Amino acid sequence: MQKLKAREAATAPPQNGTAPLQYRENPQTNEKIDAWIKDNPDRWAYFSSLPPDRAARKLVLNEIQKYERQQKMNAGIMKKLDGDPEAKQAYETLLKRLPEDQRERAMASVARHVLRITTPREQKPRAETAGVGVAV
Repeated sequence: MQKLKAREAATAPPQNGTAPLQYRENPQTNEKIDAWIKDNPDRWAYFSSLPPDRAARKLVLNEIQKYERQQKMNAGIMKKLDGDPEAKQAYETLLKRLPEDQRERAMASVARHVLRITTPREQKPRAETAGVGVAV
């Protein structure tokens, strides 16, 4: 909720004759965007022709979809934790000092990190290369 309030404050129109909001520029990001525009001129024409309200709604939809993916991932992780009461208890002990409203999200985040580290990755089979071998 605080992020939302901070964003609202940042996007609020200037008051009392103050200077307009200045946006930061990131050269690496701008390079990526420029390269994408160069590679996708038709998509860029579509995006640049959108009315501002429609472009803003499209951006909001992307945020909503990102949030829904995160919620779905967290629900799956919490389901795994519900199946392992010992691990869930360990996470609850670890996070007991956090405020109650932040615990579940933090538990999912820590569990996601631990699962990512501990779950063995499937090795992709290497392609057999024909060539000259070196005898040692």
